[in-house]
Amino acid sequence: MQDYGIGLLGWGTVGGGILDILSQEGGHLSRRSGFDFNLHRIVTANPDRKRDQDQMGAELSSSIDDMVNDDRVQCVLHMVGGTDVAKDMAIACLEAGKHVVTANKALLAEHWDELFEVAATNQTCLAFEAAVAGGIPAILGLRDGLIANRIQGVKGILNGTCNYILTQMEERGLSYDDALGQAQELGYAEADPTLDVDGTDTAHKLAILARIAYNGRINFDDIAIEGIQAITAGDIASAKRMGARIKLLGVADRQEKGLELHVAPTLVPIEHELAAVRMNYNAVLIDGHAAGPNLQVGQGAGALPTASAVLSDLVSIASGAYGKISGHFGYFHTTKKVPLLAEADERTGSYGRFNVKDEPGVLAAITNTLSEFNINILSVNQEVFAKDNRATVEVITHPSMTGDFLKAIEKIDGFDFTVEPTVILRRMFEKA
Repeated sequence: MQDYGIGLLGWGTVGGGILDILSQEGGHLSRRSGFDFNLHRIVTANPDRKRDQDQMGAELSSSIDDMVNDDRVQCVLHMVGGTDVAKDMAIACLEAGKHVVTANKALLAEHWDELFEVAATNQTCLAFEAAVAGGIPAILGLRDGLIANRIQGVKGILNGTCNYILTQMEERGLSYDDALGQAQELGYAEADPTLDVDGTDTAHKLAILARIAYNGRINFDDIAIEGIQAITAGDIASAKRMGARIKLLGVADRQEKGLELHVAPTLVPIEHELAAVRMNYNAVLIDGHAAGPNLQVGQGAGALPTASAVLSDLVSIASGAYGKISGHFGYFHTTKKVPLLAEADERTGSYGRFNVKDEPGVLAAITNTLSEFNINILSVNQEVFAKDNRATVEVITHPSMTGDFLKAIEKIDGFDFTVEPTVILRRMFEKA
């Protein structure tokens, strides 16, 4: 059995999960990997806080310098959030010749080039399986399992908080606020859930997946992001009437003139596998030209699922396998920027809910206007509310140019019969 020295940077939820696995299942991990992982040092912002977990004999302190200068530590498990101090700590470890495993998706999405340049200069590894979809080996599957494939598309339910909220709204009829409150009570959502519900967390993960899938630079600021804050019980009910569920999807889709890249609440047909992913689970659907669609579903966050991914990377680095990969794979160091489509140039399915007066000719005016802008209708539903002389017309379109659809909506919203602005959402279609 070969000894291998590690350090833990950050003793929060995931750091605690790592300690649980190492202390309770360390023998199993050693037997499977051939390495005896020795935890020499833990650096945390609150070293004096009383904890129930076994620190496994590791020295405990609050200074990153202690980690950097500890020659026994060969690999640092970087479990620090944020993008400022976290970046400085990661760079300090890499420059000291220590490999780094991180779960910080924001750090990678926003500072990829700088971090991997430092790693290359110092001949160190930076691994990040835990940064996307927690316990699902999504990076491994995309990077290695589908390496022979030209990736046609990546779609993912990448935030468990949002998926839990949408599930509760549909299955229990909760309002958005009540579902969010329940998610916070259960620990699925932070006290400040903004980065989850506004789509930023999903976009960070999508940027990482897209970079690997399309072997080029992805500028995080170029990703179109919509969250779920505006989703109402009416939207959920309308989607159900149209044979769909609303999911927050991160989508990277190869189209003829560039890459469609966005995060948005999307109608997913009820018969599609992604529609069946409930509660706080994540799912990653990758479509390869040779392998076809490949779906992975599992726990996308939490102490043990994320720790599982961290320790997988640790074994890969210790064995030397990861170092060989990172030295050759183009997406680690490429200067090529992936061309992105403007929203207007995307070809996708759409959903519109028109709130209108109940009077003759309204439905014909809506469908004729959509036809005028080359929008073909897949399905339509009309609900009439006699007491206030209003109606709701719900439409799902075949894939069409988003710019054309938005122009049609603008024209329809200008008609005298329109009572409220049209509610629009994306609708997922699989390629023929």
